[in-house]
Amino acid sequence: MRERYPEHWQFDDEFDGGEETCGRVIINLYTYLLPQPRGIKVLLISRDPAAPIEFPAWCRMTGNPLLEIAHPFYLIHYKPEQIQE
Repeated sequence: MRERYPEHWQFDDEFDGGEETCGRVIINLYTYLLPQPRGIKVLLISRDPAAPIEFPAWCRMTGNPLLEIAHPFYLIHYKPEQIQE
């Protein structure tokens, strides 16, 4: 059976952390997000068993709301308070 994110999720881009541990995924995700426009929704994929604990904490600390979780999928709203109009 193939893993699939919930059908009702809508996002602008996706970031697959592969088989990396959460620490490495967070570093890679941070590097990926830096040039992205604020306010996008990103589907993060991480198969690390610690991800259900690590990513909510990272989202809280960095001001990136975690909209939904369905491990290994995480729907993140990137810096919505910094959207420039």
